[in-house]
Amino acid sequence: MLKHSLLALPALLLAMASPVALAAAEAKVYPVRGVFWDSGESKAIDQRFMQSLDMPKVSQQVKDALDTAFNGRTGELTQKTGAHTFAVSFHLTRMATYTARKPDGNVEIRTPVTGSIYFTNVLTGEILFTATSTNAALSLVSGKALGEAALRAEADKLYAASLNALIEQLCKQANAGFQPRALEAKVTALHNGMLLLAGGYQQGFQSGDSLEDEQSNLIRVVYAGADYAVAQPVLADGVQPGASFRKYVVGKIDGRLRPRATVVVDQVAPGFSQEYVAQLFSEELGQQAPLTMVQVNRNFAALLKSIAQQASLATASTAQRDTPDLLIRLRVADPILYEARTNLGFRTVRSFEANAYAEIIDTSGRVLFTSAGHERQKIEVNNGFDLDPAARREIAIKNVLLNLAQQMGKLAEAKPDATAVARVSADGIFLPTPAKVYPQQAAGYLLRPTEFKLNGKSVKLLFPLSEAVAARRIGNETLVATVIPLGKDKAAPAAGDVFETLQLGVTPKSAAAFSLCADSETLGALRTPEFENLASMALAKAMPGNYYAPEIKAIADDTVNGATGFRSAIKWTIPAVPSCVQPVQRIDLAGEECGEQCQKNVTARYTMRIREGGVVGARVGLESKFKTSGYEKSTGADAVNALIRSDLIDEAQQLLGSIAAKLVFPTTTN
Repeated sequence: MLKHSLLALPALLLAMASPVALAAAEAKVYPVRGVFWDSGESKAIDQRFMQSLDMPKVSQQVKDALDTAFNGRTGELTQKTGAHTFAVSFHLTRMATYTARKPDGNVEIRTPVTGSIYFTNVLTGEILFTATSTNAALSLVSGKALGEAALRAEADKLYAASLNALIEQLCKQANAGFQPRALEAKVTALHNGMLLLAGGYQQGFQSGDSLEDEQSNLIRVVYAGADYAVAQPVLADGVQPGASFRKYVVGKIDGRLRPRATVVVDQVAPGFSQEYVAQLFSEELGQQAPLTMVQVNRNFAALLKSIAQQASLATASTAQRDTPDLLIRLRVADPILYEARTNLGFRTVRSFEANAYAEIIDTSGRVLFTSAGHERQKIEVNNGFDLDPAARREIAIKNVLLNLAQQMGKLAEAKPDATAVARVSADGIFLPTPAKVYPQQAAGYLLRPTEFKLNGKSVKLLFPLSEAVAARRIGNETLVATVIPLGKDKAAPAAGDVFETLQLGVTPKSAAAFSLCADSETLGALRTPEFENLASMALAKAMPGNYYAPEIKAIADDTVNGATGFRSAIKWTIPAVPSCVQPVQRIDLAGEECGEQCQKNVTARYTMRIREGGVVGARVGLESKFKTSGYEKSTGADAVNALIRSDLIDEAQQLLGSIAAKLVFPTTTN
């Protein structure tokens, strides 16, 4: 649920002397003995090789490398030290073997191994920092002697070398990158069983943050204003004004409102793990976008088990972190690869095209923002000598994830939006909204202007009563429903209270609610790759109404749960959506024309139909006739078909974008 402030109150900062201090970095690390990986990822991790290892020996190697790298920074992990001691663990996310023939007849074998080190606050479940790196061992062997058994044996040797080097390399990198600072906030007042803190999002505190004191007492921020925050005790008793709580941060504090967001993987290219692509994308996106990235460790339960065996820490009260406000649905398409001939007999051109898509979705299932990443490589290859195409494919996927994060980094900062309650009756809580339309189940807070005396001065602040949603529109009013009361006393709503939501992403053009129909239709001879993804992206960019993706619930619930370090499941408020948009495509080929190069004639027609209750209402369609990119006459059929698919993606993006922009939903009164 999105939770943020109505106003920035500069006078409040004056009333609260020195609300936030950048305390000296006192954080310690607790190296965890072990290697963690997903045993179910048979394509991303070589399970046979992993099972052949002397795992106790490798686990101790990891522990020794972490101890050496963090010399002078380690400490014991107990209930008392858990607030400032982070479990440091080593995780493998990808292994691959690539071969490439060399001009001298030898074969180059390369074995990239990718791993990450996680810094986890075990008490809260928060992952404060991650470091990721890849190490690739290399050897040249005779091509004549390279059978399947010999290749496997050589790859095993290289895997071992890559893993050994990666452990040392990544531990040193993690030590250099982990430079935490402690942000402190003082409790300035108590109200209704909650704590008023001197410091808000401008000082680096965000809704959902977990804060601890020196004794590892734990509180959670439930509402963050610009200059103040409100927290609830979680594992803390007898907290009084003047008490200080803190959280650790790595990186700069820029004063921006940063909703908590978690990447959930809906589609991944074959041979790549969900953890691998989510990790790469999350790390880069956290540098680019005004979001607080909430990382997920799918091996969190295994990590807790290992810590319980190694440290003096009871794990019964661990994993207390809040669920994210936003989900980022990530889809990574299988790259399109093809090799085309040139007019030189010894030379070909290999093309690699990768596409990835991401949508920001809130806990009502509403799509707020979307971006697409694109990566295209063209490599001239002489006599067939080049990197293994599979290696090029991995490079393309890494690059497209970085490009996607850069594109999504263009997201504007979230802005609070508030409306005062006009009346409260037996029928509910009503807002006057003659010129404002809230999306169905728009999440926010019900706040009450409350007076506090701080440093001898009276200050009126908006204090949270409950989490709430905009239930539905009735005439010129909007009915608000409370979801989760906050505080000790369940105060009754009253006129003059304030309903606050967060404005983020693209503003819908109408109040209509729709989803993407599950049954897209394909006619004609060919199919556009990633057709549904392209249609979804076009709708989210044009936003002809409030676009919902209710299917996100099943995807996100598999990622965000107790087993991955969260205190609960996501509290969804997904409304019933009456309409859906059905994308339709018809692609036909109309012969080939050859001059110096050949081209195919293509007719592409795309349509979007608005459907409600199985009945099609409005529809918009566009048709394009175009020639494909050129190719040599001798180019094989598979390569030509791949080239056509690549061209279709470009054409579909343009046409579907234009169609979505013209789509108009029937007006409704409610």
